Amino acid sequence: MNILVIGQSHIAAIRAAAKTRRERNPERPRTRVIHTLEPHYAPEIDEQGEEPRFSAPLEATILDQIARHGPLVVSAMGGNFHNALTLLQHPRPFDFSLSGEPSPPFVRGAEPVPESLVRAALEHGLARDFTRLRLLRAVTGPFVHLESPPPVRDDGFIRDSAEAWFKDKAGGEIAIAPAALRYRIWRLNTGIFRKAVEALGCRFQPVPRETQDADGFLLPQFAGDATHGNEAYGEAVIRSLESGA
Repeated sequence: MNILVIGQSHIAAIRAAAKTRRERNPERPRTRVIHTLEPHYAPEIDEQGEEPRFSAPLEATILDQIARHGPLVVSAMGGNFHNALTLLQHPRPFDFSLSGEPSPPFVRGAEPVPESLVRAALEHGLARDFTRLRLLRAVTGPFVHLESPPPVRDDGFIRDSAEAWFKDKAGGEIAIAPAALRYRIWRLNTGIFRKAVEALGCRFQPVPRETQDADGFLLPQFAGDATHGNEAYGEAVIRSLESGA
């Protein structure tokens, strides 16, 4: 089965795994990726008409890949805004209770805020990702959307591997938000994305269970940096797509 993954930064892990697969066995079905923010697609979204749509070069590339390879179409749209909100310790530490599922204990000493407030902040920041999902559905029909990787538990690893954006935002030594809060915001993000994806008649694909520890955090051997998976994570994702799990 050929696979086409369309998205932004989270496709890097899949691209690396796909390259290794191709080098080891050129005859096997291929996984291909399209990064929608590459310069030759700019602007990613054309908003000049009555309704927004993907840029003509981006839409043409997607349709060409589908016509030539008949792939399973997979979305890795967005998936990192929750980290922008809570990877770093907030100047006024807060936490919230996650309804509907178990999660780690409340952060000691944090100011409690309503889940609805955190949800509203997430949904506001995800507006562009929701647009991307709608535009992809219009171009390709039903697709599979990948859940973003779970948080890494180890604060030290996050400090050492955080992207420049987080280091610039910290303006000095990076203080990492408690793991329990980072886990809860990831789960809330997952619920919001799942609802949006399923409302479009598409399938939501959870992260491969083999990449998580007993509490749901990303295992260190699958972490590429503070917020992304590595090639081993990408390989696990491709296998899960191939199996339909």
